[in-house]
Amino acid sequence: MGFPAVMVVDDDPAILEMIKISLQTDGMDVMPAVDGAEALKLLETERPDVIVLDIMMPKVDGWMVLMEIRANPRTTHIPVIMLTAKTQDLAKILAFKQGAQQYVTKPFNPMELSARILSLAGQPIRSATPSDQQATALNKLAVRKSGRTVLLSVEDIVYVAAKNKSTYVYTFEQQYLTDHTLSELAERLDKFNFHRAHRSFVVNLNKVREILKEDGDYVVVVDNKDQTHLPVARRQVRRFRKAVGI
Repeated sequence: MGFPAVMVVDDDPAILEMIKISLQTDGMDVMPAVDGAEALKLLETERPDVIVLDIMMPKVDGWMVLMEIRANPRTTHIPVIMLTAKTQDLAKILAFKQGAQQYVTKPFNPMELSARILSLAGQPIRSATPSDQQATALNKLAVRKSGRTVLLSVEDIVYVAAKNKSTYVYTFEQQYLTDHTLSELAERLDKFNFHRAHRSFVVNLNKVREILKEDGDYVVVVDNKDQTHLPVARRQVRRFRKAVGI
């Protein structure tokens, strides 16, 4: 077998270039990607033997890329090495649970990374079955709280809100920060029965308690600890009532 083709995904140009030069020196074909979105675009046409994937990237982070890789039957067999400055045990456990084969922390030895790639190349992993795909990647969302990244089940999300140029995800009693825009999450969560009730809110239709009219405007009462009232655009009221049977 010849030298493997490797996709390297990292938003730090210096690290990306360093890995590229190191792997090419060892005879490997390198496909660089500067962020998660570019990596997913490349995977539509390219099939690397191994993927080296950074976690902390803007917009489409490494968690989401890993989820998409494992959920897609065309890429689910590709070994993935998570490359990150995150040293917490929780991050490592989540990486392995989501289907990563190896986890390398920064700073790292380029020779060690090369050896890990060569050891993974040509070692196919079990292809995910349709039931595996449904149960794993696409129903999880990477969010942050107190400096730690966690994977949140979509079904636990009550609503998403945009505030002061940041986007927050709310569960029954917790608030998390996400690197994604409200529009990006609205598009991704649409398949899970979420709907954009207002320009600043996306609501889980399964968590709607009732729809009220207050001072001439409509609000949705969601099923969280505080029974939060969220504004809903008039044009969305009919869809909400029909969707939740109210």
